[in-house]
Amino acid sequence: MRGKRLKIRMLLTIAAVAAILSGCSSGRNTTFQPQIDPELANLTKEEIFEKAEQEFQDERWTRARRWFAHVYENYPNDPLGRRSLLRVADTYFQQGDPVNLIEAQYKYRDFVNRYPASEQADYAMLQIAMVSYKQMERPDRDQTRTFETIEKLQEMIGAYPNSPLRPEAESRLREARDRLARHDHLVASFYLHRGNPRAALGRLNHLVETYPNYVDRDQVFFDLGRALEDLGRQGEARLYYERVVAEYPDSRWAQPAREKLEDLSA
Repeated sequence: MRGKRLKIRMLLTIAAVAAILSGCSSGRNTTFQPQIDPELANLTKEEIFEKAEQEFQDERWTRARRWFAHVYENYPNDPLGRRSLLRVADTYFQQGDPVNLIEAQYKYRDFVNRYPASEQADYAMLQIAMVSYKQMERPDRDQTRTFETIEKLQEMIGAYPNSPLRPEAESRLREARDRLARHDHLVASFYLHRGNPRAALGRLNHLVETYPNYVDRDQVFFDLGRALEDLGRQGEARLYYERVVAEYPDSRWAQPAREKLEDLSA
């Protein structure tokens, strides 16, 4: 009796395994069919895209993303499908928190990799840089994201030198460089206040050579004069004070520079 039961159990087990294997084999041969949202089933791709755009304008990012994703997933080789992939990335970008910004950067990069010859590839490249731009820290904090922003903006400009978006990219690039310059200036000012003019001089000279368009260049010249004066190099200090007065006569540092020149003359 026991042997008969064991035989029945073995037959049932074999049948079950055969059914599982059959299902797996069948699954491998089945063509994947994208799930159709009932809400979108009776709409054209143009109507869905238009509704997604309206949700985007109303800042309903998650709902807009669902509809854009539907257009892209069902029409990946259609111009409207390609635009939808970009708009999916835009919804993540607009949400703006660190997690969604990572998703945005991934989607923009995916677009560039898939459609490098697209007329919108330059926009995707700019947005990749803008993800880093959005995460830049204040000048007194770590500047890793600022360096990333500069690198990615330069990559975009190099890849698409004739892009109509180049002026915007160059404007953002100036902002990022200015932030790095401000960071160096803050470090130099710290050294000056702590009585270390030699260290301050090194930072200031680097700043002048590296960031010729820094907005506070007048103050840099004034601080160079202070550092050189503290090092006993009055003749060189005078040259920088004179530059402040001559090149930036309306600067708030012009009058202090004049006073320094008078003190040196006395």
